[in-house]
Amino acid sequence: MTKKKENSKTTKFIAKYGSKISLLLFIAIGLYFYFVFRSFPMFPNVWGLWLLGGILSVAFIMGLICFLPKVSDIGKVLASVLNVLLCIVLAIASWYLPHIRSNIEKAFAEVPLEGEAEINFYVLKDENQTEKSLADYKDATFIIQDSVDLVNQDYAMLVCKRELLADEIQTTAVESIFDAVDALYAGEGEVMVLNTSYIPMIEDITGYEDFSEKVDIVYTVYKKLQLSAEADSVDVVNKPFNVMIVGNDAYGEVYTAGRTDVNMIASVNPQTKQVSFITVPRDAHVPNACLYDNLDKLTHAGIYGIKCTEETLENYLGIDINYYVVINFSSLIKIVDAIGGIDIYNPYEFKTTNLKIYSGTFPKGDLHLTGNMALAYVRERYSLPNGDFDRGAHQAIVIKAMLNKMTEPAIITKVDKILESLNGTFKTNISMEEIYALAQMQLNDMALWNIVTYSLSGSTGMDYCAAMGTSRTYSVVYLKNSQVKFVKDVIKQVHNGEILTQGTLPK
Repeated sequence: MTKKKENSKTTKFIAKYGSKISLLLFIAIGLYFYFVFRSFPMFPNVWGLWLLGGILSVAFIMGLICFLPKVSDIGKVLASVLNVLLCIVLAIASWYLPHIRSNIEKAFAEVPLEGEAEINFYVLKDENQTEKSLADYKDATFIIQDSVDLVNQDYAMLVCKRELLADEIQTTAVESIFDAVDALYAGEGEVMVLNTSYIPMIEDITGYEDFSEKVDIVYTVYKKLQLSAEADSVDVVNKPFNVMIVGNDAYGEVYTAGRTDVNMIASVNPQTKQVSFITVPRDAHVPNACLYDNLDKLTHAGIYGIKCTEETLENYLGIDINYYVVINFSSLIKIVDAIGGIDIYNPYEFKTTNLKIYSGTFPKGDLHLTGNMALAYVRERYSLPNGDFDRGAHQAIVIKAMLNKMTEPAIITKVDKILESLNGTFKTNISMEEIYALAQMQLNDMALWNIVTYSLSGSTGMDYCAAMGTSRTYSVVYLKNSQVKFVKDVIKQVHNGEILTQGTLPK
C-alpha cells in the first residue's frame, strides 16, 4: 500500500512539475535547432517556416496537455516523456547539421591558383650504386630540347648555372623528349633536363616503360606555375553556365596539372532544367592554347595546368567556361560507392581487358554498377566497337547516371556518406555560395533534369604534337567539323532556354 502511495506521489510530481519543465526545455532546444537550421544556407526558406510552425504547434499541444486541469496525471507524464524524447532528437540534430556543413566545406576546399612545375635533372643509374649530386656533373654535357617546354627548361638551366657557379654549361639540343631519352641512353650526354609531367607520356610508349627504373635524379628545380583560372562566376540559379569536367589518369590525390583522360563540357540552364554533356576525345588534335595554338593532343594541354585545358576548349568550341571540376580514378570509385552505385543502360556487350580494378563482361541492357565497375566501364576502350570514341560515350553515360542518382529525393539519407567520400576526391573553382545556392534550388523544387549527351568522334591518324616535338608522329583524332558545329549549336540552345531531345551526331 505504501509503495502504491509513493508511485502515486511520483506520478503527481512529474505531472505537476516534470511536464512543465520538459515543455520549457523542448521549446528552448526547438528554437535553438530552428536557428541552427536557418543558418544552413542550402535549405529553402519555406522549410524553415515549416519547421518553426511545427515546433510551435507541438509546443502548443503539449502546453494544453500540461496546463489543462482535466488532463489526467498519466497523460501529463506521457507528455513529459514525449517532450524529453523530442529534446533528445532535436539536440542530436542540432549537432548533426553543423557536422554536415563542416563536411561540405571540407569537400569544397579552395583550389590554389598557382602550383609548381617540377623539372628534374636525370642521369643513368650507376651500376655501383654510388650516390651522385649535381656538382659531380659540372663538366658534363646536358641534354635539352629545342622545341618542348622551353620556358620551364630555360628557367631550370639558369638555376642550374647559379647552383654550379658556372658561366656556361655544355649542352646538346634535340628535337623531342624521346630524342632526349635516346640521347641519354646512348651516352650522347650525361644529364637530361625534363619536366616530370612528361614522364607518364614517356612510359606509355613501348620500349620506354622502364624509364624511371633506369635513371636517377641528381637535382630538382621548382618553378611557379599558374595552374587554374578564377571562376567566371554567374548567378547559377537564374543564368545558364558551362562547367568543364576533366578526369586525370591517376589514383590518389587530385591535381590540377596532368594529362586528362576525360574532357567534358556540361552546359546547364537552371531555369529550364536542361543539361547537355559534350565529351571530347583525349586524343583530339586541336590548337594547344599554351603552345602558341600549335596542334596537339587535347590531353597534353593538362600538363600545363587546368587553365590551359580550359582555354584550349574555350577557343576550340567558341564558348566561355565558367567553372571546372577535376576528378581522377579514385574519385569516381568513392563517389559511385557512396551514392549506392548507379544504374545504366549498356547499349552492347563487351569485356574488360587488362584492367585490374574489374575483370568481367558487361552484358547489354540495364546494369547496376559499383565504383570499381563504373571505373572499368569508363576506362575500357580496346574491346569496344569504336575504341576511344565509345569510351567517351561511356563516360557520358556514367556522368548522367551519377547526376540522376544525386538529384533523387532519397539521396538526402546518404548525404553524410557522400560528403565524406567527396573529401579530397575532386577540385573545383565553384564557390561555396554557388554550391549552396544550387542545392537550395534543387531542394526547393525537387525538379527532374532533362539531360542530353554527345560524344565527338572523327578519323584517327598519325601526326605531330606540339607538346612532344617534331621528331616523330603520334596517334591523334581528327574531329569531324560537322559534329563540332552540331555540339556548338547544342550549347547555344541550352543557353537560349530551349528544351532538347536526345539526337544523334552527324556521321
